[in-house]
Amino acid sequence: MKKRGSVLLAIGAFLLANLKWILGLLKFSKFGTTLLSMAISLGAYAMFYGWRFAVALVYLIFVHEMGHLVAAKRKGIATSPAIFIPFAGAVISMKDHPRDAGTEAYLAYGGPLAGLVSFLPALPLYWYTQDPFWALVIYLGALLNLFNLMPISPLDGGRIVSVLSTKIWFIGLIGLGTMLFFSPGPIMVFIFIIGLITWWNRLRESYQHQVLQTEKDMLHEFLHEIAQWSTLESSWEKRMSLNDRASRLAQLPPQKGFLIPFLHDEQRLKRDRERLDKVYTNRLLDLFREWEREPVQFIDSDPNRPAPSPTLEEGEKTARQRLTEVEEQMHRLSTYYVAPASTKWKVLAAYLGLAAVLSIFFVISQEWLHKGI
Repeated sequence: MKKRGSVLLAIGAFLLANLKWILGLLKFSKFGTTLLSMAISLGAYAMFYGWRFAVALVYLIFVHEMGHLVAAKRKGIATSPAIFIPFAGAVISMKDHPRDAGTEAYLAYGGPLAGLVSFLPALPLYWYTQDPFWALVIYLGALLNLFNLMPISPLDGGRIVSVLSTKIWFIGLIGLGTMLFFSPGPIMVFIFIIGLITWWNRLRESYQHQVLQTEKDMLHEFLHEIAQWSTLESSWEKRMSLNDRASRLAQLPPQKGFLIPFLHDEQRLKRDRERLDKVYTNRLLDLFREWEREPVQFIDSDPNRPAPSPTLEEGEKTARQRLTEVEEQMHRLSTYYVAPASTKWKVLAAYLGLAAVLSIFFVISQEWLHKGI
């Protein structure tokens, strides 16, 4: 305990003494966050496992994450810098969405592939020195990347196999659930929960597509409605019609009770239709009232040439922006996981090949470590 306390004090003193330099690094360096988080992780690992182990582990994680960054750069996808999280690895977030699962698989594959390359230099070092430390580096590298290849989203393996079939995620969840039963851990619990949510959301994409289609239809109706207002001879009837419609929807009794997914999707969709109907009816009514209060302007002061309404133009612009978003989401749901057979075979071969090579090194390094004990 005294040793760990001394390490913490040394890390704290270093950070305080170099605070100005560190803040400048974060501000002006693209990799400032990566370097600082890497240093913090290095100190945390060293406090519990020693400096040699800490350096090896951080190095292996760093190369793995750089593999993702290189793959993303090759595909033209912007990412955040790698951020190290002590005892949880490191994360990189994508600023752009991949256009399809094949692209996402390419990005995911870059990590474990680079992870394999990262521990290869330890092979000749072990053969030459017979130092068990180098066998440990190989073991850690193989273990980390094999774990990442588990077919569970958000792990790399889950993102890779999504090209083949997202149904494989369920198999991965069973495997991870079995591991949790025999050897529970907070990180694995977190991954299991995220994986379960991702798998469930994938199952519900068909229903989500129906809801988006309903909203798309209402947006078209919204645009058609406001396009006719400028030709109205009298706004009184339209105002009364919109008021009646909004009042009727507001008086609908709230639908209560738990609906079982899949079994009660028809009732659930009815609820969502009513909800969206209320939203867009109220928007129409608010827009109509604002348009009525807007002073009429004319082109070149000609009473026979009324100028387009800024209020209606802004309402149309907002509706079309939302319509574009809805159509993009629907297209993504329909096509994201679609891939040609040739791509699926390539991904399957690459995935199984990398898993096999990592498994071989994992088994061999275990034997070398037993010899060194």
